Amino acid sequence: QCSACGVGSYKAMNGSSACIACEAGTYLNASGGTACVGCPAGNLSNSLPGSSEEEACLCRAGYSGPDGGQCSECAPGSYKGVNGSSECLACGAGTYLNVSAGTVCVACPAGNRSDSLPGTAPVGGCLCNPGYSGPDGGQCTGCPAGTYKAINGSSACIPCAAGSYLNVSAGTACVTCPAGNLSNSLRGSTEAEACLCLAGHSGPDGGQCSACGVGSYKAMNGSSACIACEAGTYL
Repeated sequence: QCSACGVGSYKAMNGSSACIACEAGTYLNASGGTACVGCPAGNLSNSLPGSSEEEACLCRAGYSGPDGGQCSECAPGSYKGVNGSSECLACGAGTYLNVSAGTVCVACPAGNRSDSLPGTAPVGGCLCNPGYSGPDGGQCTGCPAGTYKAINGSSACIPCAAGSYLNVSAGTACVTCPAGNLSNSLRGSTEAEACLCLAGHSGPDGGQCSACGVGSYKAMNGSSACIACEAGTYL
């Protein structure tokens, strides 16, 4: 007696040879078959050996579409890491993908020194973080002490303004001199001690400043003491 090959298998010639399971990438949903059917999306989809239905044809990683249907490649800036009908996912922040049909996104070249918006396609979308400077899509270098950068992008680090300082690298904002408007520092200062008490005020470099008392004066910036008015003068 002869028995029909079951679904998912076939036999192409007469004789006593056994039925053969459909190869990966094909299926057969009827018994007694002599050839399996290729998945509808061709090499963009796949199925397990011995598949018995069209829906077993799953879009490959990097492609999306209904099970058993046509598959479309994921656009640049998106990816799909598994077979099946799931949608392509936007690349996460800090990554990019400049090709279609991607299965994984690429980390920005400068690592945690740069960032990108979700769904970024070109590497140029990786921008240096605040506190770091460099070309879009390239390496990023921390702003040296005495300079800062408050925004993402390729703009240069900015020297701290007079009256402020920054004693660390990769800063995003400078620190106001401790004595406020009673002291000052040169542009680009790198330490609190660069904040000098203004003329008419005295105190330690980088510290609090007190106004000279009546009958005394100080003509220059710095930590020198107030001087008593000379004989024949007053204040």
